[in-house]
This record gives sequence, structure tokens and C-alpha cells, in this order.
Amino acid sequence: MIKSILQRYLLVIITAVVLIALGVWLSQKITFYEERIDLGPSPEARSNPYLAMQYFLREQGINVSSADSLVTVMSAPAEQRTLIILSNDASLIDSQQTALLNWVAQGGHLVISAQHEKIEQDAESLLMTLGIQKYLSSDLDEQAVDDELIEEDDDSLAMLEQEDSSDTACTFEPLSSLTRLYLENEQSPAYLELDNRYHLSDSDNRAHAWANSEAATHLLQLTHGQGQGLVTVLTDFRLWQQKNIDAYDNAWLLWYLSQDSEVALFNPPKQQGLFGLLWQYFAIACVLLIALLLLGAWASALRFGPQLTPHNHSRRQLTEHLHAAALFNLRYNGQRSLLIGLQKDIQQRAQQRYANFSRLAVSEQWQVLQQLSRQPISLIAQSMRPPLAKKLSAQAFTQQVKRLQQLRNSL
Repeated sequence: MIKSILQRYLLVIITAVVLIALGVWLSQKITFYEERIDLGPSPEARSNPYLAMQYFLREQGINVSSADSLVTVMSAPAEQRTLIILSNDASLIDSQQTALLNWVAQGGHLVISAQHEKIEQDAESLLMTLGIQKYLSSDLDEQAVDDELIEEDDDSLAMLEQEDSSDTACTFEPLSSLTRLYLENEQSPAYLELDNRYHLSDSDNRAHAWANSEAATHLLQLTHGQGQGLVTVLTDFRLWQQKNIDAYDNAWLLWYLSQDSEVALFNPPKQQGLFGLLWQYFAIACVLLIALLLLGAWASALRFGPQLTPHNHSRRQLTEHLHAAALFNLRYNGQRSLLIGLQKDIQQRAQQRYANFSRLAVSEQWQVLQQLSRQPISLIAQSMRPPLAKKLSAQAFTQQVKRLQQLRNSL
């Protein structure tokens, strides 16, 4: 007994040693590594292309909020506040231009783009009220642009005034298609990725600061309302979208225009119709419904098959009608029904010639039929025997009909 216990302990020890050795070997062969999987932008980022603006401003310690209504923003005090209108709804912006300018005159800072503005617009709009017009850069006279830029350089550095009344300046250096913004006491410019296809023209000479590219002017800033409010106009806000905000000095410009103030971003979601909402939330159901409608239309559509010869409406002969009736009866009632019909016809004819035929036994009926038809008893037995339920071959069925017809004709 003690020996068996020792053998068990020894077996356990050997098993433990083997498992430990196996674990050490596996630990040397297994390599642990980290893999980072990019799942793409979040649903919130896909629905809001300017979400990175909010995160960036919050990281800089700037209080930022999203506004769904301009009335809510303009009801708050305008001082030390910056309103960035990201919406491209021209009718909404132009309908609120009086209220927006009054808000700016109270000391607010309005940052707006010319994305919603039409080329060389004649109708009254917010930018037209400020004396700013939008042109295509390709339509500008190169000589006129050069003269304008020379005049700007002769006036020395332009002053880019912030809400804290600090003085900065910007000039133009024709080196690339990027917009360049020079600040006072800075040796290198800020590179901005503004849309250089469009030019902002200050027709009333109200702008005190600007930024240019090789082709045209893409940023203007002017004061409004006794010099207390600021209006900054950019050709577009593409530089502050998720995919562009980290390029060049795009994020720096956002911070530069928003520093020392509270920022309100106005970018209400576009109003979608019923079909747009159905497609957004029930795309699979819409696809299945469209497929079902297409299949229904296909099923009810006119078919184009082979050409059919017109039916002959002439009157048919009696034999053709009989043949068609026999084929119809054979198709729907089967062979057994036809054979029974022939047998009944023979029995009726025999009843006419022999009064008590139906009361006789089967064997006696066969003998009477032999006497009346003078046919052999074997033929009568094969003919008058009840037909089988199973289907006969074409040859056997033809032979049975032939025997019955022969017996019927002999009566």
C-alpha cells in the first residue's frame, strides 16, 4: 500500500515537472505584441466635420459651445465673445444680417466665410453690406492685382487688431499658392490653406488687415460699430475641417482669432426630408422595398414569347370532336374510366338482346355474350374482367380497347 502511494506521488511530481518545462518552453516561443487597429472616425465625427475645432479650442483653455440658434447667441453679451458661423445657409445668414451687425457693434467678434456668397452678387447680403465682394481669382486682371499689392506694401504692415486691441500685421510674399500671414516682429509667415480659387475684394476700403496668396486676397478683417467690434471674413472654412486642421498653420489661425474670448460655433444640422431620414436609419429596409417593387413590376410586365399561329375558327368534324373528347377523358379520368365505359356499353347492348342479362352471375353473363357475339370465351373473359387500378402501357391499353371494340361490334 505504501508503495502504491509513493508511485502516485512520483507520478504527480513527474507530471508537474513536465508541465512546468512545457510552460517555460512555450513562454520562450510566444511573442507578445501590440497592434493598433484604426476603426475610422466616430459617428459623431462623421456627422460633424468641424468636431476637431471644438476639441482643439478646449485644449487651448478656450470656452467653446455649439449654438443651434443665432438668436440665442446674440441674446448674450457681445464683449469677449467670438461667433464663428460655419453654416452655408445664405438665406439664414442674410436674413439675420441686421441683428448680426448690431451684435458686432456691441463688441463682438464675427468670423464668417464667403462660401455661401455668390460670385459677383448684386443682391443685398451681409458681405455686400460690409463692402466685400467675391470674385474668381482667374477672372482678376493680373496687373490690377500687382498694383493693389504694391500699394499695400507701400502702406507698410497692415494691422490685425484683436479684441484686446493688440496690434499685429500681415503682408504678402509670392512664393506658393498658400495664403501667407505675417505678424509684426515675426520673421516667418503663417501658412494657411485657404481656397485660392476665390478673391475677396474690399470695395469700400474698410479692411485694416488682410492675407494674400500669389493669386488674390483670401482673408479680410475690419472693424464695425465705433471700432469696438470685429468682422473676419475668410474665403472658406475648409482649413478647419477634420482632415485639414492639423496641416500648416490652420489650427494656429483658429486659436489666434479666438484667444481671450468665449467661442460659439453655429453649424445647425441640415434639415433632411422623409426619404433622407428613411435612407439614413432604414437603408436595408429601403433596398429590400425597392427590390420588391422591381420584382413586382417585372412579374406584372408584358411577356415577349415565341409567336403563336392563330387558331382556326372553322367548324370541326364530328370525329375530331370525338377524338378531342376521348383525349380529354383519358387525360383527366384515366385509362380505367374509359375501359369501364366500354364494358358498360357492351352490357347495355347485351341487356337489349337478353332481358335478364343484368341479373345473371358474371360467368353466366360471359356465356350469354359468347352466344350473342359468337366470340371465344377467352376473349370475353379478357375483355370483361374488371380493369386494374395501375396504369397500362400504351400497347396493352390499345389491345384491351381493341378487344372491347371487337366484342361490342359483334353484338
